[in-house]
Amino acid sequence: MKPVDILAMNKTSWEQSAERFFGRTALPEFGPNAPSEDELHLFGDINGKTVLDIGCGSGHSLAYMGNQGAGELWAST
Repeated sequence: MKPVDILAMNKTSWEQSAERFFGRTALPEFGPNAPSEDELHLFGDINGKTVLDIGCGSGHSLAYMGNQGAGELWAST
């Protein structure tokens, strides 16, 4: 199988299952029945700071950080 075929197959598979992953346990939520970042303020003031999200998934937590004023957003899947 050619690399182009593998990439196309991977893209198609993720597009079919992506809805199950979008927005799951993304900031400001830490998980079911847990206080949220809006309540705990674990990150403190991130205005202008650089954020690296390792295992970013759908990127919803990065979007949250951007909305909180982060200066640079980096992601690693």
